[in-house]
Amino acid sequence: MTKLAIFDFDGTLADTFLSGSKLINQYAEQFGYQQIDFEKNKSLSARELIKLSKVKFWQIPKLIRFFRKKSEENSDEICAFNGVLQMLETIKNQDIKLGIITTNSQKTVNCFIKKYQLENYFEYIETDVSLFGKKRAVKRAKRYAKNKFQKIVYIGDEIRDIEACQKAGIKIFSVDWGFNSSEILNQKNPGFVANNAVELTEMIIKY
Repeated sequence: MTKLAIFDFDGTLADTFLSGSKLINQYAEQFGYQQIDFEKNKSLSARELIKLSKVKFWQIPKLIRFFRKKSEENSDEICAFNGVLQMLETIKNQDIKLGIITTNSQKTVNCFIKKYQLENYFEYIETDVSLFGKKRAVKRAKRYAKNKFQKIVYIGDEIRDIEACQKAGIKIFSVDWGFNSSEILNQKNPGFVANNAVELTEMIIKY
């Protein structure tokens, strides 16, 4: 049975939570929004955090472009989460095809792929997705997979990943080592939250 497993990047494959949250707070005064304690607000969705920070919605596209650029400047320092590389290898060896859908930039993702010698791992990659464009991106992936794969699953670390996949009508597995807490992910996606890479590997293979 042919399967396609598509991964979110930040907070799922790549450990960018601490550096990303520091970066956002570093420029709060410059752009006129409030700093946020991300660690204490891991139960909030991206929309709720935006409201808490008092960012104006018209500012979001500009801020996304700015922070993508800043992320690119330090992309060579981005590390994979523990167990992720072994997980990708195991899944690939099961003849499950791999993909990435992310709001991060192509340059940053390519740097990560090159750093860990993953050039031949991913069949499907879409980068630079808008902050609230995951649903459309997932639907595009679903259309791509329609005549090629019998099953497709997306793996992410946020509430917005769950909402996007539910609206797009594809399976979603969540991981608890990224942006949102295990508690809120289990509320939104009960029974499908992995606590480590070994659990996630088993979930993807068994699906």
